[in-house]
Amino acid sequence: MGGKKIWVLALAAMVWTVSAPVAQPFFTVTSNSIKDGARIPVIYGADDPKRACSPRNPAICPCPGKNVSPHLKWSNAPAGTKSFAILMYDIDGQYGAGVSHWVAYNIAPTTTELKEGDGTAGIGFTGGAGTRGAPNYLGPCPPQGDGPHRYTFTVIATDLEPTLAPGMTREQFLAAAKGRLLASTTIGGLFARAYK
Repeated sequence: MGGKKIWVLALAAMVWTVSAPVAQPFFTVTSNSIKDGARIPVIYGADDPKRACSPRNPAICPCPGKNVSPHLKWSNAPAGTKSFAILMYDIDGQYGAGVSHWVAYNIAPTTTELKEGDGTAGIGFTGGAGTRGAPNYLGPCPPQGDGPHRYTFTVIATDLEPTLAPGMTREQFLAAAKGRLLASTTIGGLFARAYK
């Protein structure tokens, strides 16, 4: 009787092993340019001619960067993905209200990365409207004297066809994509004007 019970338990374990669902790998983003949670290298900061030093407002000075967009690579997109989007956000901008730096969408479902500089050049995506309405990447440039701001790059998989009109703000994109988002993954880092 004991042997029969052991055999039944073994059979049940086998059935559970066979029928248990296989875990799907997570949708993830990596970068050769930035390390998650670390300081963002100066080259990726903004080179913004509109921020010239002024005797009346010494807090406004040129940013130290070259405005080169970082490399971003993603993998394990969910089934049914028809396009990707990238949202770059300064969590600490505008005294904590946040600042949208880059809104990119209509990225083809076959695309798995944007190379360094692609975001600045507008390659591989439709540009939305980030800070100052810029359609392409605009690098970090917190006010002089601020501590490091936190910047996030979020890659979003959607079931939207890549046909959205250009010039959408972050909020407009999210409204258009409501109920159509399949997964997202984020990488981020810190940037301050004091970094040289």
